[in-house]
Amino acid sequence: MARQEINIGTAPTGVGGDTPRSASIKINAMTQELFARQAQLGTAATLDAVTGSDDFTPGRVSLMGHAGWGSSPISKAPTDDANELPRVSGLFQFGNGGINLPNPFVQILQIANSGGYVWQTAKAMLDESVYTRGRRGDGAWSPWRADINSSVFALGTGQGTVPGELIGLSAAQTASPNKANTGLYSYYLHPDGVPGFGAISVLSQAWGHDPQWRAQLSMAVSGDGLHFRQFSVNPGSPAPNWRSVLHNGNAISGVLNAGPSGALPINSGLIERGGALDNWYFRFAGGLQICQQRFTGYTAGATRNVAWLAAFADTPVAVFHNIYPSVSWDSTARCYGNVGSYFFTSDVTLNNIVTVTAIGRWHA
Repeated sequence: MARQEINIGTAPTGVGGDTPRSASIKINAMTQELFARQAQLGTAATLDAVTGSDDFTPGRVSLMGHAGWGSSPISKAPTDDANELPRVSGLFQFGNGGINLPNPFVQILQIANSGGYVWQTAKAMLDESVYTRGRRGDGAWSPWRADINSSVFALGTGQGTVPGELIGLSAAQTASPNKANTGLYSYYLHPDGVPGFGAISVLSQAWGHDPQWRAQLSMAVSGDGLHFRQFSVNPGSPAPNWRSVLHNGNAISGVLNAGPSGALPINSGLIERGGALDNWYFRFAGGLQICQQRFTGYTAGATRNVAWLAAFADTPVAVFHNIYPSVSWDSTARCYGNVGSYFFTSDVTLNNIVTVTAIGRWHA
């Protein structure tokens, strides 16, 4: 109810004022309301209220906006430390840097309990980044960890076929657009896509130390195309070029312009080699394999049997030897080979240098 004023009349006798009865009725009504409200407030009725949003004096009554709830977060200075925020649940804002922050401009939601455990979630003020961390009861803080969301790690479809959207630009940079955040995107017939591959999935990363730089990996959806590139989104930067990643599949056939069937010539694309000067092999994508071994000296009637450094898929097409006559000529030497090794023998003992070469296939 509204406050009821008691009319005390005219001095000195109170002529014209409330009678004792009417005054008592007003007093009873107002005190009855006060005691009813006090019963609702409980012990808070006799406590002091906080003096501001950052007043955490124990035993004081909280008001709207206290600790940042229902109002603006508590503002912190650049010299303040996020590790040393009051051990209370509340909202805090670092608008110009601070200590132990994941980002210079963040708003922090903090949840704390009496056991010393604290949980903080920091939302960047200038982008959509979100970070979380916790404090154990022993006082040790875990490192800030960035949350994955659709703004900082996008999962979805590229925005149509307009050049410059998300994937990059097909000409030299004339502006510095907000390119794709780190994420996985799918594109179809994008003008900045990989030539010859209409449907692609692109894994794109914005380099955290300097976000102007992008690294992208393109994976063809309906073929074996695998391509990568790096580029800058700064004005005037050169147009990025896709580069092929070579492997023993159809990516190589695309580089070598194989026929419509994708079949590779037997001597296409060197993809593997190994060994040292006296024992080595080459493997080509189309299946061709060349092995060679070299040794010095042999004994009459003794057969030398040594394994190839890399096995063949079937009996080698050709195995032959060459003898360098460091001592004298040898017309009795002969050799042959199989999928795993070669055999060499001679009727004389000499210290000649022998090179054995095999040519065959390592796959069909």
